[in-house]
Amino acid sequence: MFKRLDALKRCLPVIGDAPCIVSVGMTWIEWDRLRPNDGNFALKTLGSGSSVGLGLALSLPHRKILILDGDGACLMNVNGLITVGHKQPKNLIHVVWENKVWECSGGVPAQTGQNLDLVTVAKGAGIKNAQRVGTIEAFEAALKSAFAGDGPHFIVAETAPGDEDSSTAYARLEEVDNKYRFTRYLEKIEGKKLREDAIDIRLSLH
Repeated sequence: MFKRLDALKRCLPVIGDAPCIVSVGMTWIEWDRLRPNDGNFALKTLGSGSSVGLGLALSLPHRKILILDGDGACLMNVNGLITVGHKQPKNLIHVVWENKVWECSGGVPAQTGQNLDLVTVAKGAGIKNAQRVGTIEAFEAALKSAFAGDGPHFIVAETAPGDEDSSTAYARLEEVDNKYRFTRYLEKIEGKKLREDAIDIRLSLH
């Protein structure tokens, strides 16, 4: 078992400019400190990582999409994993930090520490490249392999709960600002406009 923060540091030299879909809580806090980048999209709705990541992966099939998720959050939307297994996006990489607790809810035990194996669930949903890693070296190797090959990939990393109190560490996140920053980031790396105004101002002038 290793620390999530140490694993996140290993992500930095591997992912390049990949858009990152990140669950809120300590994962977001730690990742935003390491990579304060407009290419990070924070999910304040727990469980939506697999669905939002899938939508982006299908929209940009030529670009790797990374999801940084918690085990508790992932449990809240098993339907998302089922849809990923159905659609089979080759460019989607879903990393789940499994610390077996709801870290931002006072460390309440999660079912991943009781009777549920997320890797088995993912494989049952049709995600063949699903694996569990228990060392930081194995995690780094799995991440590099995922970025080098076709997916979808589902990596469950066995991590210890963070040392920091999320209730004091959490900084206010402006969701609307984050959305537009992320959209502009996608436009920059894609080299084209992805969002149009509902009403074309040029037409309204005539």
